[in-house]
Amino acid sequence: MHLPFRQQATYVVTALFTISVSTGIAAAQQSEINNSLSEIEQFVATTLGQLGVIVFLVGAALWFVSGRNASRTQWGWRALWGGAGMIVLSVSYNVFVTLFENLAPGMIVPPFL
Repeated sequence: MHLPFRQQATYVVTALFTISVSTGIAAAQQSEINNSLSEIEQFVATTLGQLGVIVFLVGAALWFVSGRNASRTQWGWRALWGGAGMIVLSVSYNVFVTLFENLAPGMIVPPFL
């Protein structure tokens, strides 16, 4: 069964319109998702780094002023190294996320292409 030209043209225009609208919506959603993930990543990295610096400084102060109290010395030493570990983790996290942000755009292929 052969469709008249007018119906064929209507089907083609409808299909093209549907594809263009769906790709526009998908692109907008992708942009919103990327923005949200970037904000979350930035918040986590900043918070981890700031907490690391605070714990490091509190641990250093506790360790230096502990005198002969072994318990305070031990907690100060643990906090000192825990804060240093959080700082290192914050920097490593930033490097890791940046690496995958730079790799990911070339790997994402829309399913309809």
